[in-house]
Amino acid sequence: MIKILKKILLIFIFTSFVFSAFSESTKIENLSKFTLKNGLELYVAENHTVPLVYIEIAVRGGGIAQKKENAGLFHLYEHMMFKGNSKYKTQEEIQNAITNLGVTTWNGTTGTEYVNYFFTVPKAKLAEGLEFWNYAIRTPKMDEREFEAEKKVVLSEIQGDKNEQSKILYKFITEKMFPEEPWAGNPGGTADIVENATIKQLKAIQKEYYIPNNAALFVGGDVNPDEVFELVKRIYGNWKKGKNPWKNNVKEYSKSPLSKTEYYVMPYEKLSENMAQIQVIFRGPDAEFDREDTYAIDMLTLAASNPDGYFAKSLVQNENFAIPDSDYCFLNYVTSRRLGEIKVGAVMLAPDQFLPERAKEFEEEIYNSVSGIFPEDEELSEKYMKSIERLLYNNHVYEQETAQGLLSTTRFWWGCADSDYYFDYMKNVSEVTKNDIERIISKYFADRKSLVIVLVNPSVYERTKDDYIQNGYVEINRSEME
Repeated sequence: MIKILKKILLIFIFTSFVFSAFSESTKIENLSKFTLKNGLELYVAENHTVPLVYIEIAVRGGGIAQKKENAGLFHLYEHMMFKGNSKYKTQEEIQNAITNLGVTTWNGTTGTEYVNYFFTVPKAKLAEGLEFWNYAIRTPKMDEREFEAEKKVVLSEIQGDKNEQSKILYKFITEKMFPEEPWAGNPGGTADIVENATIKQLKAIQKEYYIPNNAALFVGGDVNPDEVFELVKRIYGNWKKGKNPWKNNVKEYSKSPLSKTEYYVMPYEKLSENMAQIQVIFRGPDAEFDREDTYAIDMLTLAASNPDGYFAKSLVQNENFAIPDSDYCFLNYVTSRRLGEIKVGAVMLAPDQFLPERAKEFEEEIYNSVSGIFPEDEELSEKYMKSIERLLYNNHVYEQETAQGLLSTTRFWWGCADSDYYFDYMKNVSEVTKNDIERIISKYFADRKSLVIVLVNPSVYERTKDDYIQNGYVEINRSEME
């Protein structure tokens, strides 16, 4: 009897060991996490609604991995992924393979914190889909002729960005808020770097960043997690591990990039002559360095989105601002590893009437409006906090409705923080107190110098240009992109 019990115990221990070695708890329903011996992370979302499988592979890189001398080459590398590899020698062969897989849409993107590639295949093509990205990610051909041709494509995109006002504005803000390394926020790159790029440079990026311990696979749909893991282990298991590219790459940019509040105006063609937009940008928390602050700022952001809340009402009720209603006010923050920004703004009517002065008054009022978001009464404040927490929870659940939605969300957090940030998100948010929010309001709004930008129709700007000059505003124009 004792021997039998010992055998049962040994079997239990062995089974538990094998399971824990292969699958890790994620705290997210229907989402499994595995880690291969080479460091490749695998996230599998099980959803049997339709016989399709979403497959995505991501690499930590992009903007924040760039140096001044290679800004834009992660973007160029992304393009070269589709130009041939050891199995599919040409772009045409790659396109035929994608067609044969039954893929209708596919793409790759280069962001500030990761580069990712993705498509959806029929359930029966799971193994072939995994193999497709295996060849693409590990054995890109880097043909010299294709390389020179693709340079022209990327250069064309960069040139097009110089004529896109939203891109001009984005680049300008990035340069102001992250003056130490503005290219970290510009993964698209610059023309001179791309024009003079070499295949040797791209291979250096591949060697340093395109390694399994800096990558993750996201697979979801009509699949069995354990079966996916076995396939991935067979296909990607011999991918050679590399040195951690982030070990000596810990860069925290200044939380006070501006010595004083700066005022700018930009003639913006997409705005009508009847309205203008005010943007006030503050340096925000970074997930890599200010993780606890990111939870509190998320709570603050959602509280500010309440159309009946104090933040919006206080701004709308100020007649000088001429804000149509609370839907035209915003306080935004997007979690970022190192490039945290908080944007507060509003749309104002009557843009030809003292708008430079009104924008300054708006900037000065932000701290008061944000500080009054939560009721002074402790009981009411607690109820308000709980209501915000419920909204976050609802958003959290909504993101998980489809396998692709769940995996895209997981990949976002994996890139801008890590997967544990996502898995523990609701727990950490629920622990945020009113005192925590008051602390981050003081930390990020009270004494911080901000960037104030007025976007106004060009015709209106020409009529009121002298007023902006007299109030110390500087014009943002296309030359800012050069």
